[in-house]
Amino acid sequence: MTLYLIMNFKKYLSLIFFASVILSCKKSEEPVAIIPEIESKPQITDSISIVLDGKPYFFKDGYSYGSGNTQTNVKPYNEPIPDRKAANETAGKFWYGEKDSILYFTHYGLSMKEDWGNFKIYFAKKFAISEMDKGTFLWIPKDHREIFKVGKQSFAIDFEKESKNEGVVLELFIAGKQLSSVTPGFSIAVQSHRTDIQDNSTFEIKKLEQIEGDNYYIEAEFSMNLYDQEEKLYRIEKGYLRKTINITRNILL
Repeated sequence: MTLYLIMNFKKYLSLIFFASVILSCKKSEEPVAIIPEIESKPQITDSISIVLDGKPYFFKDGYSYGSGNTQTNVKPYNEPIPDRKAANETAGKFWYGEKDSILYFTHYGLSMKEDWGNFKIYFAKKFAISEMDKGTFLWIPKDHREIFKVGKQSFAIDFEKESKNEGVVLELFIAGKQLSSVTPGFSIAVQSHRTDIQDNSTFEIKKLEQIEGDNYYIEAEFSMNLYDQEEKLYRIEKGYLRKTINITRNILL
């Protein structure tokens, strides 16, 4: 009797062990939910860094952006032209540009708290009227991609004067100094008329990547000359731009 109980007990233990093995196998076969890792996109920070006459500066606080039109290939006339608005009226002359083209520009500015510094950059390009649409306030290019292209850029050295040239314009206010990359001079009539002021300069768009929809990320490096109104030279070296832009609206965010 005792032997019979012991054998039944062993048999009962074997059944429990066998059942537990089966259940554990079934449990291990159940699908395990895999939670995918979420890729965190790096935060893009707008900034401009430069070395001006050997001193480094860093601009990262946005303070301005916008777009505009100006007449191009502006020349002086002794008399006003009927049904035309002059680009300038100075030095006893009426200054008009070409009737069938416009210089379109977009700009934005970044600032720094130190030295009350403000840095503004313009991208300017000439368009025929046929390549533009009439907006509420401005003529707008039909294809904004023409403004931002990877590669070396030209310089609009006579910007808001004769405006014959298209390309990049830099303006810098730092430590009480107002500097610009355009031809030094108070106005279209009072200026140096120099054409060599950026001959040793470079501005190259290194990267133009789509972020989402019409929003793009742009990087550029540059070395350029800036001048005050007395034609004193200030040299920018190791300039680097990082910025998000909207290609379609051509409004820099």
